[in-house]
Amino acid sequence: MRRVSSAGADVAAEARAAVARLAPESGVTVQVVWFDAGPDAPGRLLVVVHHLAVDGVSWRILLPDLRQAWESAAAGGPVRLDPVGTSFRRWAGLLGERAQDPALLEELPYWTETFANPEPPLGSRPLNPVQDTAGTARRLTVTLPGAYTAPLLSSVPAAFHGGVDDVLLGALALAVRQWRETRGVDAGGGVLVDLEGHGRDGDRAGAEVDLSRTVGWFTRVHPVRLDVT
Repeated sequence: MRRVSSAGADVAAEARAAVARLAPESGVTVQVVWFDAGPDAPGRLLVVVHHLAVDGVSWRILLPDLRQAWESAAAGGPVRLDPVGTSFRRWAGLLGERAQDPALLEELPYWTETFANPEPPLGSRPLNPVQDTAGTARRLTVTLPGAYTAPLLSSVPAAFHGGVDDVLLGALALAVRQWRETRGVDAGGGVLVDLEGHGRDGDRAGAEVDLSRTVGWFTRVHPVRLDVT
């Protein structure tokens, strides 16, 4: 833990420095900075954790635990946190075993076929790893009125017995198909996307697991070909 005086401390600069000190290749995935305001004022705690160690859901576990631990210690009592149901190590082991399940191995042709058709580029040329980087990317932000967003969050998903993500993915597939057709690009193969999820689905490990209090990077990504023909 790094300790600094909060008087005149640049919190943003300390945060950037903490991020720079992360080195997952060397096992450094956490940095903690305590901003000491002295005996008469509350300090501030900065916690920086690499995404390899935590996903977005993990913070919902860490923050209440930090508060509970602080309040217990401040009251002079022992720090007791709620138990963890399934450890990350145990979950990873179960997932590895599950991957060899004959029933899942039978699905391999389906996943192979998902990548069978080449995916045409969205732009006028293939991506250039030298030119097309995060530094050269541009962003476009569009704000939609409530007349569009209200049905998106309510009646439209209900009509299709799905969720908001399903509607958005369908709209994306339709938009890309139209974009390709106007440019004379074959749009018959659908749109191939990487679909990301929180990854805390217990049944994926092939056993009864409880990940509600497990900290780790469970994020999963799988390919989906959206065919709207």
